[in-house]
Amino acid sequence: MEIEGLSEKEVFNQILETLKQGDMSYDSGQILGSMCTKPLALSIKLYQRFFDRNLGDPGLWRGTWKLEREAIRILGSLLHNPRAKGYIVTGGTEANLMAMRIARNSHFNGHPEIIVPMSAHASFDKAADLMRLNIVKIPLTSEYMVDVEAVEEAISKNTVAIVGIAGTTSLGVVDPIDKLSKIALDRGIYLHVDAAFGGLVLPFLAKMDYDVPQFDFELEGVQSITADPHKMGLGPIPSGGILFRNKEILKKRHYEIPYLAGGNIRQATIVGTRSGYAAIATWAIFKCLGQKGYMQIVEKCMKLTNLLKDFLKPIEGIRVINDPPQMNILGFTSEYHLRAIEKRLRKRGWALGAFPELLRVVVMPHIKEDHIKKFANDLEEIMQEIRMSSKKRKV
Repeated sequence: MEIEGLSEKEVFNQILETLKQGDMSYDSGQILGSMCTKPLALSIKLYQRFFDRNLGDPGLWRGTWKLEREAIRILGSLLHNPRAKGYIVTGGTEANLMAMRIARNSHFNGHPEIIVPMSAHASFDKAADLMRLNIVKIPLTSEYMVDVEAVEEAISKNTVAIVGIAGTTSLGVVDPIDKLSKIALDRGIYLHVDAAFGGLVLPFLAKMDYDVPQFDFELEGVQSITADPHKMGLGPIPSGGILFRNKEILKKRHYEIPYLAGGNIRQATIVGTRSGYAAIATWAIFKCLGQKGYMQIVEKCMKLTNLLKDFLKPIEGIRVINDPPQMNILGFTSEYHLRAIEKRLRKRGWALGAFPELLRVVVMPHIKEDHIKKFANDLEEIMQEIRMSSKKRKV
């Protein structure tokens, strides 16, 4: 360990110099593949005041705990269940891990397995690995939704949970959660909805009369939902959300922690120490933006997503996949090598989401119209270069 005894100013300057050399910036508009965005400026003020709050020991921070309960109530109301119980956690991964642990322990058998779409987030693979779950991955339809008939066929005596996605990582597609809900009720199986991205997009689209399918607690079979404030909620990083239909689901699923300074408590979260600041900031941002503020943000993102679609469709060699986009995510593919296209885009500073079969742009609140136009122009130039190169090789 190097101990130099530098001044605060020297240390700060070294940090800035290192970050300048390696970190991208949301303000640049070139981060096009992330589902996170620049948190609301209010977060900085709140962090300076409340960074030391630890919800792992809520007896010491009863006011912070109260604000977390209120944040969960607001999120639950948005998802058609103000009585939902839950936590502000580190992110969608912890939320999904929690849901799978609860499902497994509620319906434990000899060889528990979970059924997830091929489009499911990697956190379910992590859950399977950590909890010794067999994971059954279901193919998608031509519309990139989970094949419901295949889900039903895959159910066995060992199935402890079915997972549906409301806003897939690749294309922002919503699985037919209503049909999964019916299967879950008929078969007595736990249904978890991963709405890490869609949970703070779809409710506002519905209020703006977009055609939004049912996906939340409005459906009786849904037992838990992941919805992340640090994505479209503009919350601090990290701040995830996990909600359960009722407190009965969490009964006997806690760990007793007797030695804490705030008194004996029960923890159901994966981590012990939890950021109280994240819960405070989530509550504050919900209150500041309100329904109207979120609707304006989502509407802007959707307009830019459709603008991007209109720019990309005429580009020779590019095919937009999800037209129209269901959310503020746009995927495209090409008759040319996708990896070559992505490499050229990265050389020009663009950071996209890359999948084997597509590239995708997530139009987050930090993206502006000028960024969309610049990206489309760069992509068109790149495609011209690739076409010319391809013609030369054929000669």
